[in-house]
Amino acid sequence: MSNKIKIAMVTNHFGITGISTVILNYCKELDRHKYDLTVIAGKPIAEENRKECAENGICLIELPSRHQESVKHYVSLWKVLKQNHYDIVHVHGSSSMMAVELTIAKMAGVKIRIAHSHNTMCPNMKIHRILNPYFCKIYTQALACGKMAGDWLFGENEFEIIPNGFHTELFEFDEEERKRVKKELDIEDKLVIGHIGRFNEQKNQEYLIKTFEQVAKVCGDAVLLLVGTGPNFNRVKGIIDNSLYKNQIILYGVTKETRAMYSAMDVFVLPSRYEGLPVVLLEAQMTGLPCIVSDKVTREVDFGEIQWLSIEDAPTNWAKSILQTAVKSNVQRRNYRSKHITRIQSYDINQTVNQLDRIYERLVHQ
Repeated sequence: MSNKIKIAMVTNHFGITGISTVILNYCKELDRHKYDLTVIAGKPIAEENRKECAENGICLIELPSRHQESVKHYVSLWKVLKQNHYDIVHVHGSSSMMAVELTIAKMAGVKIRIAHSHNTMCPNMKIHRILNPYFCKIYTQALACGKMAGDWLFGENEFEIIPNGFHTELFEFDEEERKRVKKELDIEDKLVIGHIGRFNEQKNQEYLIKTFEQVAKVCGDAVLLLVGTGPNFNRVKGIIDNSLYKNQIILYGVTKETRAMYSAMDVFVLPSRYEGLPVVLLEAQMTGLPCIVSDKVTREVDFGEIQWLSIEDAPTNWAKSILQTAVKSNVQRRNYRSKHITRIQSYDINQTVNQLDRIYERLVHQ
């Protein structure tokens, strides 16, 4: 019989999202000799994530969609948890709706139930508020990606912060990659305004397009490079199709080569309505990229390359800041890493996984 600690990472879907990336990073880096790890997720499952789980020997259990078949989803979750006798259920989310998964875990006999907050807001505030008092009683350990995310979900209750860790060494500015991508997209002499993110209400791409239109009015050489996909993709595409500047907007889609994308950009823009601790903002800064960011985003991610603006401001204000900011030399970008090495190391996946490992060990043996 295995002496490994059995852990289930639970999320309501497994698309191309920040939460999915964090889960995959944890599962790839945690010690497999010590932990038996399973990802349990409702559909849709991104094919890239399914492939990455298979390549790295991560068990992935797919459930029916929580949104389309909620009863089947929760019944299936209960069966999986009941049959597999997990030591820890680690639920990742952004609201008190996690109470449902945590309750099912308790019903299935799981004694250690972790709620992990990844955001500072949620789409359905009414349900969140109703469930919150009960939610705060059903988890046994609270984790958050940052202070704002923890305060938002757990209030005055105790929680531990684990920054969203990743392979920081992979996100250095690469001049050759910059040249390659710009040539590939035929934007070699253009000012590249970039954005990487899921196309949804939170990321606020509509505001970004309005902002870019103001940039394009005064800078004919500007292009907007949008990387990602999501539920609002068709709506955003419709807005672009009706824009006078549609020929200057590139919908790149999904890619794993994000370092190359950051290297090709001259400024990164994130006009989110809310955020926990956005990994894309950490990655962008690690390539020495100046960033224009909504003041709804936590200041915990600021390495000194961020200019904060309100999304209540007129897009012209953002456009002005973008044009003033996107003038950094490649030499400055190459030197960025050594300048901020201490802050960068705090987000290294090895550090954050070691922290998570210590928490798991403590919970199992207390």
